[in-house]
Amino acid sequence: MSGIARAPTRARAPARSSSSRDGARRRAPTRARRDRARASRVVARASAPATESYSFFNLARAEFPENWREPAVKVRYEDSALDLALMAWFTAKIGAAIDAPKPKEISYDEFIALCFLQMKGRDAVGMGDVTAGVIRSLVPPGGNAAFRALFPPNRFSCELNATITKIVFAWMVGPMEVETTTENDLGIEMASKVHIKKCRWLQESGCTAMCVNMCKCATQEVFTDDFGLPLTIKPNFENKSCDFYFGLTPPPIEKDEALLFGCNALCATAAPDSEGTPCHKLRPYEGEL
Repeated sequence: MSGIARAPTRARAPARSSSSRDGARRRAPTRARRDRARASRVVARASAPATESYSFFNLARAEFPENWREPAVKVRYEDSALDLALMAWFTAKIGAAIDAPKPKEISYDEFIALCFLQMKGRDAVGMGDVTAGVIRSLVPPGGNAAFRALFPPNRFSCELNATITKIVFAWMVGPMEVETTTENDLGIEMASKVHIKKCRWLQESGCTAMCVNMCKCATQEVFTDDFGLPLTIKPNFENKSCDFYFGLTPPPIEKDEALLFGCNALCATAAPDSEGTPCHKLRPYEGEL
């Protein structure tokens, strides 16, 4: 029997010790915990508010929640010292124009409260006249003529004023972007459109008339009639964004479709049961429906 060959035996793997098995069991949950923690951090980053720097030297901050495009969701702001200084200056100008008491502090809430005082006892034209007067008071003697000479309605003037607006006007309305457009009297593509992501003034006031009478109409009037640089402002009352078109002549205000928008339900001065009708503080619309 010694001549019969035996099949080779397969080597057995060394048995794992109990300590090795325990270590593997401990590592598996640890990896699972790490994976869950990593996934949680990814979700947190995705849902965390996005912060944007803007205004003078990008010193101001705006915090956009994930769902900031929804009408009722508010963007949160952190004003810079320069923005507060400009806010104080503009607030003092409005206060002097309407003989209002000095605000308790310099804040955006106080600025909005003053704007509501500006509306009190005035019709649509009167509201806009106050704002237009304040803007004109900022222009030195001969400033209108100098502006017309320096900034005739051409591509350079429109694009430069769009860039300036993005910085100088930001304390009032929040972050803006300059975009290219062909909506202008020249019929060419140029970076003359300023897009306001979500107007801070409209967000905090919630007032259609304040937007149309005291911002849109007054600002269009001063730029188009006084400075000779056409400007059309198109607010979006549904999502609170807004677009400034430098170099685009606005329609006669009585035929502007902005006069068709109704009161915001959140406005402190909204008319009751006014859904489906234009805001009661706007002038009558005389255009075609």
